[in-house]
Amino acid sequence: MDVVAQNQSAVTKVTDDIRIKYSMSTKGKETLKDITASILNNDTTVGYFNMSRTGVMGFSLHEEHGLSQEEIKQVFQVAIDDAISVLS
Repeated sequence: MDVVAQNQSAVTKVTDDIRIKYSMSTKGKETLKDITASILNNDTTVGYFNMSRTGVMGFSLHEEHGLSQEEIKQVFQVAIDDAISVLS
């Protein structure tokens, strides 16, 4: 059997209420090229994050996300750290 693609997921707990849920996929034997994530607050999606191996990155939050400025900083830093560790 020839494996065409592999999908993986992971979750990082940022606080008791905030989690980052990652999705990653590869084709065949290729190395992981990018990572996408949903940002969850109390199990509700409040934003998204993505990063490619080349360093292109996106971060967005819904208008009424309910996160404090400190929580936003914390989520952004954790997402970047996680992505770098997986893509390196």
